[in-house]
Amino acid sequence: MPKKAHDHPLPSRWDFKHGAYYYRTRHDDRALFDNKSWFRLGTSYPEALRAFADRKELEIGDTVASVIDRYRLDRLPKLKPQTRTSYGAALELLNLSVGANKCATIQPQAVYQYLDVIAKNRTMNVANMQLKMINIILDCAVRWGVVPKNLIKGEVSYFGKRDGLVLTRDRYVEDWELAAWQEKATPVQRAFAAVVMLTGARKSDVLQTVLQDDRETGLHIIDRKTDKATTFRWTLPLRAAVDLARSIRHGNSMFLFTNRDGNCFVSSDGRTQPFDKAWRRTMQLAISDPENPLKVPFTRHDLRAKVGSDAASEQRAQEILGHSNVSMTRKHYRRGIRVIDPTK
Repeated sequence: MPKKAHDHPLPSRWDFKHGAYYYRTRHDDRALFDNKSWFRLGTSYPEALRAFADRKELEIGDTVASVIDRYRLDRLPKLKPQTRTSYGAALELLNLSVGANKCATIQPQAVYQYLDVIAKNRTMNVANMQLKMINIILDCAVRWGVVPKNLIKGEVSYFGKRDGLVLTRDRYVEDWELAAWQEKATPVQRAFAAVVMLTGARKSDVLQTVLQDDRETGLHIIDRKTDKATTFRWTLPLRAAVDLARSIRHGNSMFLFTNRDGNCFVSSDGRTQPFDKAWRRTMQLAISDPENPLKVPFTRHDLRAKVGSDAASEQRAQEILGHSNVSMTRKHYRRGIRVIDPTK
């Protein structure tokens, strides 16, 4: 359902009426809009922005909303699908809350007050995302000549552990827990889990692997977060996992892992909802079975963390997980109890 015009600031000469966004043309640009005095742009705000930009460059003003509009047109479409979705939702909240404010008036004190309200009414994680987006928008405002400086950069801190924020998930999956779940898992889930445990690859990267990635030299997996590719040399367990995935495919799909319709589990916007729902279902089947020892569920991401935790060293974990620095690996992917040698 489209938003009402008063829900967020609109660009100059825009209006919302009759369930759609309209632009009131000027005399000198009327020819660009089919010689209409009121040009219908669309029923949703993103659609209206794209329709306007197709005919005329969006004029950037000095408000937060104006910079957000240009960011939506210039930067947001270039992001990965899941990032685009999460950023889009965060920008919507930011636009509704502070869009009418001028960029030059965004001071650290006011931002702290805003973040406190968001943390109280929502969560600290949402507040941290808002701070991230404010910094992104103000950095763009500097780049586009709206303001000379981002006044909050380095001056406003994110919520952290001392504020009560749980920074990391520390669930470590024991070998017996993985085996217990596999008793209830579907063949697709077992093949998927095996590939993840052997390669440490992300869920969406594994699910988007195609048949051509099954190469003579090994399994070729593209890290879509960095656009870098890695070939994992064949071992007997990896060959067996890929062969299992091949044996249970549906249809003539190009993908190694397919749903019952023969399609990829990853949608065009980067989501994997049907796959995730099926995962939760088999996890619950295992937990609810009195004969099954599994009592605490684990996620697909926990398997990747298990790979990092079980690696012989932090450097080996960093290598197999594809992290650019070892601090990321140490902070989020080295779980479980540390085992070190005593001094003597």
